[in-house]
Amino acid sequence: MTPDQFKTQWTSIFPNTFPVQYLFKRDYSDRWFRIHSLPESQRYAVTEAEWEILLERQNTIITDVLGPGAKVLLVTGDFNFNEPEEVHITEQEQCFSHYAFKHLESIPLCKIDADEFNPSDVYRPAFAEITWQPNAHNALLKCIANDEVRAIFVLFEQSRLVAPYDGGIDIILEDSLARDNYKSKYRDWLSALESGL
Repeated sequence: MTPDQFKTQWTSIFPNTFPVQYLFKRDYSDRWFRIHSLPESQRYAVTEAEWEILLERQNTIITDVLGPGAKVLLVTGDFNFNEPEEVHITEQEQCFSHYAFKHLESIPLCKIDADEFNPSDVYRPAFAEITWQPNAHNALLKCIANDEVRAIFVLFEQSRLVAPYDGGIDIILEDSLARDNYKSKYRDWLSALESGL
């Protein structure tokens, strides 16, 4: 897939948002839900036993949502606030070294929020084509769980986004019915808060 093809697919399938993770709940609230990676909403794994639980939960639900052997896109990026940077996050972080990223056009952050960002502030996204297999991407999942990087798994064919973060996973499904079915299936991993956060 070329960067132009990615842009065309993204704007066709997810026209209400940008490939920036924190926007998904706001822009697709009717299709969004969140699971927590550890019991009692514990944010970070400390012991080996907790890491086992975290990776088991994440691999289970990601495989269920994407499918084993699915061809998906891994999307990441970095924020640049008024300071030109030559090196992209995909070249800085060791956990991205196994993936062949292609850079996308920078997104002016004032398009997201003109009041919060300056005209020179941008988000610099990139994507890599990967195959999802359970436990094949554990090194990346651990980096995300430690709040070292952010990344999104994109399945255009089914209009699905899977966005792990330090504490859980945000998931966007194709419609509210699918979302409700998955929420019921994984109800023991949901937040106790009414907001779902």
